[in-house]
Amino acid sequence: MSRALRIAGSILAALVALLLATLIYIHFVWDKPVDRPAPVMTAPHDSATIARGEHIFKDTWQCWRCHASPATDGNSSPSGGRVFDLRSRGPGFGIYYARNITPDSSTGIGSWTDGEITQAIREGVRKDRHMLFPLMPVDWLKGLSDRDVLAVVAYIRTIPPVTNRVPDSEPSFFSRALMTFHVLEPMPPITRPVGAPPPGPTAEYGRYFATSVGGCAECHSPRNLQTARFYEDSLFAGSTIAFGSEQGDPIVSYGRNIRPVKDLGIGHWNEEDFTAAVTSGMRPDSTVLDPHMPYAQFKFLSGDEVRAVYLFLRSLEPMGRTAPAPWYSVEVKQAKGTERGKLLFRARCQPCHGLEGTGARPTSVRLTEVESSMDDRDLKDFIAAGQLNLKMPAFRKTLDSTELDDVAAYIRSWKKQ
Repeated sequence: MSRALRIAGSILAALVALLLATLIYIHFVWDKPVDRPAPVMTAPHDSATIARGEHIFKDTWQCWRCHASPATDGNSSPSGGRVFDLRSRGPGFGIYYARNITPDSSTGIGSWTDGEITQAIREGVRKDRHMLFPLMPVDWLKGLSDRDVLAVVAYIRTIPPVTNRVPDSEPSFFSRALMTFHVLEPMPPITRPVGAPPPGPTAEYGRYFATSVGGCAECHSPRNLQTARFYEDSLFAGSTIAFGSEQGDPIVSYGRNIRPVKDLGIGHWNEEDFTAAVTSGMRPDSTVLDPHMPYAQFKFLSGDEVRAVYLFLRSLEPMGRTAPAPWYSVEVKQAKGTERGKLLFRARCQPCHGLEGTGARPTSVRLTEVESSMDDRDLKDFIAAGQLNLKMPAFRKTLDSTELDDVAAYIRSWKKQ
């Protein structure tokens, strides 16, 4: 055997040995406990604190969207079980199950201390000292003030406990490697009190709200799809994630660029335009926002909160980044008649009106109780014209005539079941 072949064989053997050693190392190290104690914190339980926590839980961060299954509205029990299949996302991150965060002692977080819940929310470290995969938006929750995070804890303590044992998540080998080599890791430990600007219609409070309280940065900022980390220099310039694709939603969309870019996104919107869009879903051109923008819940935001976010966004430097336009799923494109109406209702109407119009938190009107008082023309006109005084958007420029017919036909089908 020539010397060159012996050298090549030695190099190959070394590489194989190195690869095997790396695989073994990842296998034993990826889920190593995080060596840090939970903070000692105690949540107040006065009515104002609980109300603040409920507002954040239901209206701003909308924790129930991930932790309830099914997640019909803010009153859904966050007993866990929702599946996030990320095997086709980027290089493939695995399968994850939202945890039960009701105060059930055996399957939820009833045995956790206030400090342990706080640490999970802001640092991404569980009671058992293991890391939460960053589906939990700790990049932004890390900035939640002590007062606000304890308000959320106080509210969670009031939720009725539900016994629901959730399967263990199944991170991919790639995710385990990222955790092993600290590409994915918990937030740094919080060792000092965290405050917040005084609430009010200021850009300073708007920054705090848009990043830490309202979740705007989470949806409207681009991520590196290989590491799941955000591009810090491009916050609010539009997402790189297509929302709804893994969940099989009827409409798939990207978070839009919400920096003040002229002739792009909200660059030409005034404050009234912005408020109408955020709280009722209506753009200045009379089209309706994509359904992944949760305007049904944002109708509960205060005027000061909305104005603060507007002032903050207007203070940002323009960045001319565009995100792809939304699109209908294959199911919607192939469906016709009542079946298509069902899918469009699910995307466009269900967040406010609930499953099959039985009611949901954003509206006090049960569609099942009022649709019979309208003939077919009135029902179609009702959907097309909306009721802006009640924050119901008008769909005449968003759904074409046949789509409006299909939605109305689906609504009519309820009484036949």
